[in-house]
Amino acid sequence: MGWMSAMKRVLGQLLLGMFIGVFCLSLTANVSAEESNVIVVGVISPKDGSTSVLQGESHEESIRLAFKHLGPLQAGDLQIKLELSAWNDRGIPEKAEEAALKLVREEHVVAILGPVNSGSTKAMLNELREQQIELPVISSLSTAPELTHADRRDKNFFRLIFDDAGRMGQYATFIKQGKSKEGEQNFLFLYEDNAYGEGLKDSLKDRFYTPNIVKRSWREISNPNCSDNTEGFIDYEIFRNGQCFSDDFLALLKNSNINNIVLLGDTTGSLSLVNGFETSALNLKADYFFVGSNKRLFDEAPPGSLTIGDPVLDYLRAPTAELSKEWKKLFDDFEERAKKDRADFVMTAYEAAMVLHSALRTVLSSQPNLPPVDVLRSKLLQALESETFDSLEPWRTISFSQGKLDQAPTAPIYRITRGISREDEVHEHPWVNMSVQQFSPWLEAPIAVELKGHLVEAGKIGVYRVDEVTNREYLVTQRAVKFSAGQAVEKFHLLTPGLYRFKMTDLPFYPALTETRVGFSKNYLISAIAALVGALLAVSHASQAGSARFMRVLTGIATGLLLTFGSLYGQQLSSWIPFPSFGDEPVINAMLTGLIGGLVGPYMVANLLLAWAGRLLGSRKLGQGMNTK
Repeated sequence: MGWMSAMKRVLGQLLLGMFIGVFCLSLTANVSAEESNVIVVGVISPKDGSTSVLQGESHEESIRLAFKHLGPLQAGDLQIKLELSAWNDRGIPEKAEEAALKLVREEHVVAILGPVNSGSTKAMLNELREQQIELPVISSLSTAPELTHADRRDKNFFRLIFDDAGRMGQYATFIKQGKSKEGEQNFLFLYEDNAYGEGLKDSLKDRFYTPNIVKRSWREISNPNCSDNTEGFIDYEIFRNGQCFSDDFLALLKNSNINNIVLLGDTTGSLSLVNGFETSALNLKADYFFVGSNKRLFDEAPPGSLTIGDPVLDYLRAPTAELSKEWKKLFDDFEERAKKDRADFVMTAYEAAMVLHSALRTVLSSQPNLPPVDVLRSKLLQALESETFDSLEPWRTISFSQGKLDQAPTAPIYRITRGISREDEVHEHPWVNMSVQQFSPWLEAPIAVELKGHLVEAGKIGVYRVDEVTNREYLVTQRAVKFSAGQAVEKFHLLTPGLYRFKMTDLPFYPALTETRVGFSKNYLISAIAALVGALLAVSHASQAGSARFMRVLTGIATGLLLTFGSLYGQQLSSWIPFPSFGDEPVINAMLTGLIGGLVGPYMVANLLLAWAGRLLGSRKLGQGMNTK
């Protein structure tokens, strides 16, 4: 008996070991599965150690807020988790290069959102090109024109904002309208010593209305003894005390008739320069022009100054109360999350996250599982080049031509008073708001598209069938739409299951991706089961042959399905046909109409069909055969 006890102990230990092994393997499999459904997105912003710390922090927080608001992604049956990996380049090009390589090689990111500074962006793109690394780089604040110049644009780069040429052209026109009536004006352009400042200076100079311009870089006007040129940049706070201007620059200010100073650079340096002018006893009587729109600039710039800002959602200028409420809620969420003022919200950074998320959604929709990182990067580049995406402004969609935004947002111009006021004109844009249910059960009702027209009276709406393998769209039908009091509802009878998209073909519309999936409904299955029960009850007391019973049961099921179709869908086809209905709940309608059809179909409908068939065929043999007892 001792050897039997020993055997039992050994077997027990083996079973325990096997159980533990299987358990550990399942844990490992679960971990692997969890790791396999993660997509990492890189974010590069200047933060600690940079003069652009405020802009960099707002850039990152705006992106994080967007990903918080955006829904999950799917690849087949796998739910995809998005993670952000944020790096601080401190506004230094070499740091941006280093951050990009680590994000690509160590974090295996599928795309990079940033950098903020044009100089960092150019350096990073050059490094990626030299390393033969291809992945989307989407910058929401890099405005240097050469980044999207036809001959110099990197194929990885996409810009979510206007370039300096467009914004400075708008600024030059506005300044001319205000200053050309005040007599002769002399301007001093002071620009930051980097790609951003130089790009602003060149773009404004080329479009300015007068040649009375003196140009100086911030480095040129500084006293070398004061400069702090550590790690590749000057801390321009040195200008704040007014003691670090060079003698040549002070002589220029005293001996010239400069009455307008244009500061072309980041907020910290621009405000330091102005503070230095006011504390240096120069007694300047000049108007100041800035670039930027953050809260610090609004709080510290001299009253009466003008500034041209980055794209902004001005909820006070929203064309509808609904849109104004939506934008205000977005600002409230930003303030709560980032602990910053709403003026620091970076609209284009939020949109960059929206665009990347939508491009990922498009790519993954045709994938049975998550593809390798290099494949995903390549497909994302293709999607960004060819697709159209939503923006936060419903009258404007986002698409790219050679990395450049086709419809750039407007640049706001503010008068700074100890409050601020918009000085640029309000432009009303025609657009249509569209909405459709994301899932439409097949043959339960026509697909209803609700439209709200803003400044439009008519338009054309198109329905496109989507090939989910290639994501190509095929026009199914197109029709004219007329708006009554700005409202319209268009119903479409789509009798084939699949994915459909709805678009205004002649007007801007929002959202740009309005789609519904027409899928099979469980309600017809419920109807068929109820009809089967009803039909079996109806024929249960008859003494007919088995084949006759079977045919009558099939007739009952068909009758039940037909009544269900009439109840769920047919009422939408014609208002004068008395289709049965039992309330608004599809399941109840399906169950009751199926049961009724099953009860009346085997005899009432079957006999009616037999009578018609007999008249058509001139024979009653078929009826006699089914009535054989």
